[in-house]
Amino acid sequence: MNSPKESPLTFEDLTERQKGILLFLRTSYQQTGHCPTVREIAQAVGLKSPSSVQHQLDILAKAGFIERDEGRARTIRPVETIKEPAFPSGVSPSTLPKLPPTPDNCVSVPLVGRIAAGAPITAQQEIEDTFLLPERMTGRGELFMLSVHGDSMIDAAICDGDWVVIRRQPVAEPGEIVAAMIDGEATVKVWSYRDGHAWLLPRNPDYSPIPADHAQILGRVVTVLRSL
Repeated sequence: MNSPKESPLTFEDLTERQKGILLFLRTSYQQTGHCPTVREIAQAVGLKSPSSVQHQLDILAKAGFIERDEGRARTIRPVETIKEPAFPSGVSPSTLPKLPPTPDNCVSVPLVGRIAAGAPITAQQEIEDTFLLPERMTGRGELFMLSVHGDSMIDAAICDGDWVVIRRQPVAEPGEIVAAMIDGEATVKVWSYRDGHAWLLPRNPDYSPIPADHAQILGRVVTVLRSL
């Protein structure tokens, strides 16, 4: 008697780490025509070991989400249409404007609205400006900027009026500063797990932690900019 055929994995069946890798691959492929290297993937999703990335790629390939040629570089290709999480400003990578060529070692980063360092506020939906920044300050990946309003992160040197550069990724490690959506509003806080629950922690004793079991991580804060 034949055993029941195993149902194929869907995007929702993947772990948050696997979803993050797949979304990063898809975005990179759409923007550049090829996918990133294993080391670039590791940097984008916060993995320290290339072997850990290879393990996740093996799972995605076996499930049919990607194709790759083991004998050649940069031949990973996403093949599955997947649902993307909400972009923080209400836009998606496909709606971002085509940016002009940039000098070597620089990246163009769109400013897509504002975010709260205080009580969460609704993220704005229009692209307000584009900043040309040195890649050594931001790293690689899909980057966007938000202006900060509020003082809940002042002890982390993020102040009212600053700009934060965020690398888009749906997962984060505890202790990392993230931009997150909660109840349809955006905020920047420290991501944490405590007593079996997720929390968004301020860095100002005047503010209380925010329960975050249902929060959506938009990305990790990689750079803070300030105008004096």
